[in-house]
Amino acid sequence: MRCMGREANPIATEAVEAIINGMSATPFPAGVTCSPANIADADELSVLFNEIAEADDTPERLSPSSMEHELSSYFDPLEERTLVVRDEEGRIVGYATAYSRRAEADEMRAYVNVYIAPSRRNRGLEDPMTEWAIAAGTAALRDVAAEKRYVCAWLYKKQEDASARFADRGFTPVRHWWDMQRPLADAVPDRPENGFAVEQWTEAHDEPARIVYNAAFADHWGSTPMDAASWRKQVIASPNFRRELSFVATDGARVIGYSACEEYPEDWEAAGRREAWIAGLGVVRNWRKRGIATALLTRSMQAMRDAGAEMAMIGVDSDSPSGAQHLYQSLGFTTKTTGVTWQLGID
Repeated sequence: MRCMGREANPIATEAVEAIINGMSATPFPAGVTCSPANIADADELSVLFNEIAEADDTPERLSPSSMEHELSSYFDPLEERTLVVRDEEGRIVGYATAYSRRAEADEMRAYVNVYIAPSRRNRGLEDPMTEWAIAAGTAALRDVAAEKRYVCAWLYKKQEDASARFADRGFTPVRHWWDMQRPLADAVPDRPENGFAVEQWTEAHDEPARIVYNAAFADHWGSTPMDAASWRKQVIASPNFRRELSFVATDGARVIGYSACEEYPEDWEAAGRREAWIAGLGVVRNWRKRGIATALLTRSMQAMRDAGAEMAMIGVDSDSPSGAQHLYQSLGFTTKTTGVTWQLGID
């Protein structure tokens, strides 16, 4: 395995390490060192992420460019939102993250993740890293004025050990999510466009699509609005975003729906096929139930098939208030994996 040479991290000082240890009630085991992540760690972190996914039989893989995008787009500042643990030889054996979107909302959530190399499991890293992540997630919400604040962890249902660690700390399962799949070899139906038009997503649609996203998901569990800068960084600038597979619906004057699609080539070997994701599908509320979501979805699936993809993928809240899960099932999607959001309310 090839790892990018690490740059010295100027903030990985003894003082920072003391703060990191102070965020965990359980001490880190002897011999490991802790520091915030550095963008230059992306190559090594992606190798670790993929090693963990292989051991846990989970579907995602991350390329160095995808890892770099995550570090630079979600965990700002890195000094407060990331933790890297190295062994005695300087190799990364674990990392943790905390992310919270900045927005005005009645409820706000910070999402935390903990990753530990298979070779270092059950050797004293689980408790201090989990406690650090919860503390970092809590700190991310410190200045948020929302009425309710929560720290959350998203885990695959099969990740029972990690789930148990969060359950032991007061987290409860509050939401289930389905990753659904549909073979593109099956016929993809055409859908009529009555009173609206479906168009290829261009740069001119970037900002209108964000506005639709905020409006369409305002009534969805856990959703918070995205500002223009976050939308550009996290969606438009993603190395996985594919304009050629993405579409918008218009009423002739404005965008009223969108289908944002992505590809993750690093997943294809493990999956044994080329997959494409409908990463976001939304329609403004007063235009729902008119076939717009179906038309967007089928246009994206047709484009995926024409580009060589073999499987269309989409994620959905199993209790979506829009009934999206039923739409996907009617179009031939079936559930591949189930994820669970674990949640802890904080004062």
